[in-house]
Amino acid sequence: MDPSSFPPSVGDIPYTSCYCEENIYLLTKYFASQPTAGLCWDLFVIFISNPIREVALWCQRMASSREKPVIWDYHVVLALRERPQLLQQTSTSTSSAERSTWIYDFDTHLSVPCPWKEYILETFPPNAVIPPEYRSQFRIVPGEEYLLNFASDRSHMLSPLGSSPVSYYLAPPPIYPAICGSGAATNGVRNNLMTCFVSMDASEETYGAVMDLKDLMDWGFEGGLDTHIEERHITQ
Repeated sequence: MDPSSFPPSVGDIPYTSCYCEENIYLLTKYFASQPTAGLCWDLFVIFISNPIREVALWCQRMASSREKPVIWDYHVVLALRERPQLLQQTSTSTSSAERSTWIYDFDTHLSVPCPWKEYILETFPPNAVIPPEYRSQFRIVPGEEYLLNFASDRSHMLSPLGSSPVSYYLAPPPIYPAICGSGAATNGVRNNLMTCFVSMDASEETYGAVMDLKDLMDWGFEGGLDTHIEERHITQ
């Protein structure tokens, strides 16, 4: 295999706990600026949430153990998919169904990056007994579109301090300025995180496409995943 077909390392990307959308924005921007990554890989930002913003993910570092899920209001990861022209260069017999896909999740116990199949099976175990209210939906946004249009003023992380008008951050914010993509800035948008990206409502003005878990499996690994895994239950 050509060395360029291996997924790139994350480099020295700033990480701030509880600001996954910004961590992934910076990682996407870094990869988009790298000539090799840009030539070999398509970048997609994946938002994970649902209408009530309660989704269960396994193998997250915030869990008390790898066998227990974390309930996030939303989570964000980056997917890199091997470009078809790279496959043509490395193997004339490789079909488009065998394109390599990798996931970058800064909050997982799994490797970073992690092969698509492993990430899906471990993070969303197929035999997990998940109440409907915790089932995930996925908004897949092309990386370039995300870099251009994402904006957050971090107000979703502010909470009132008792009855006073003072608010505090639920988690310390990043030390760099709030992110506002050039397209969002041009349109006067300063905050669209929840309405345009976390939202799974197709009737709203949003970016990308919303999928359920089955569609996501087919998107990243054509044909789905036919693997037996021990049944797991949500326990809190």
